[in-house]
Formats: sequence, structure tokens, C-alpha cells
Amino acid sequence: MPLDIDIFGKGIYSPRQAARLVGGSAQEIRRWTRGSGPTEPLWHAYYQELDDTAELSFADLIEVRVVKAFKQAGISTQAIRFAIKFAQEQFGVERPLSNLEFKTDGSEILMEAVEKDGEFVSLAKGRPGQKVFAEIVKQSVKDLEYEDDTAARWRPHKTRDVVIDPRRQFGSPIIDDFGIATSTLFEEYQTFKDVRYLSKIYDIPIRLVNEAIRFEKLLDEMNG
Repeated sequence: MPLDIDIFGKGIYSPRQAARLVGGSAQEIRRWTRGSGPTEPLWHAYYQELDDTAELSFADLIEVRVVKAFKQAGISTQAIRFAIKFAQEQFGVERPLSNLEFKTDGSEILMEAVEKDGEFVSLAKGRPGQKVFAEIVKQSVKDLEYEDDTAARWRPHKTRDVVIDPRRQFGSPIIDDFGIATSTLFEEYQTFKDVRYLSKIYDIPIRLVNEAIRFEKLLDEMNG
């Protein structure tokens, strides 16, 4: 199958790569974005089959991240499905989970979704539900930067200099000021074990080499 060049500039991620970035499994990401058996996907993700791999876009990555946060909070897939549909109707946008308005109004939408969910989870027992959901939404969209109300970049938490930008390096995590993939620096470090050498050959500060190494180790620990 020929490559669909429309995805360039929108990020390219396999389910395995996306899972590593959000902290999950490739299987659950495929289930959410492609469906399973008679079960429809939560949304129609960008997909292209290339040599037995399936590619996701940056918008899919961000929405997977939001869904992962909801699932970790005990919210059922049924409630998430309702929330997406409700938000699509509310905002008139196809991809509400990566839209700025969801950052603002998502807790109210999520509250309604859970209340109408036949598998209701007592997430808010003993606590104001709206406050609980507001915190979930806040954490799930944390560190995102928006352009035209749509998530444009992700600056992963606990990092100062790493950015995930779909328009740069196909959306791989990079050192922002230099455009070097953190995975490249980490792989080189595993080979040479010399931060000063890498700083010299890539002409970047030692601090940023260490930041790239720390970030990649953090991803490994998150998925260990």
C-alpha cells in the first residue's frame, strides 16, 4: 500500500510507540482506536497499514492519553464513549478530546456521562463529583499547548526541555531547542557511556544530554 503523505506533519506513531509515551499497552490502544470484534472504536483514529504496522496521528496520541487517564480513574469505556459523543455534539468538532473546549468543559461532560452510565462507578462517593472530574480532566490535558483550539504540542510532565511536536521529527520526543530525538541521544549513550562526548559531537549542552537520557529512562520505568 502506498504511503499516505497527508499524515506528514501530523505525527506518526505505532500503537506500541503510543503506548510507551502514555504508559499503557498496544493492545488496549488498538481496542480503543480500532475496536474489537463487534465493538466499535471509541473514535475513528487515523490508521494506515504499513508492513503489518498501524499508524496513529498526534491527535490520536493525545486522545489515547486522555482515555488512559479516565480508565485509570475507574471510568468505564461505556461512559467514555458517551462523553466523546456528547462532546462531539456539544462542540461540533470531530475530535473533542484533543480540543481546547474539552479542557474547559470536560468535567461537566464527564459527570453527565458517568451519571448516565449503566455501569456507574462511585468515583465521587463522599466527594463532590464535579471537583473529582475536574481534576481528572486537568491532569489528562496537562502540559498541552493549543493552536486554533486544537492540541498542537505536548511537553511531557517532569521535563523542562523535551517536546512532542507532530511537525518536527514525525512527532518523536525531541530536545526542543536543538531538534534532536531523545531516543537518538539515549541510544548513543548506551553505546558510548560518555555524556561529554555526546555533548561535543552533537554540539549541545551536557545538561540537555542528561535530560534526554533521564526522559527515556522515565518512559522505560513507566512501562516497566
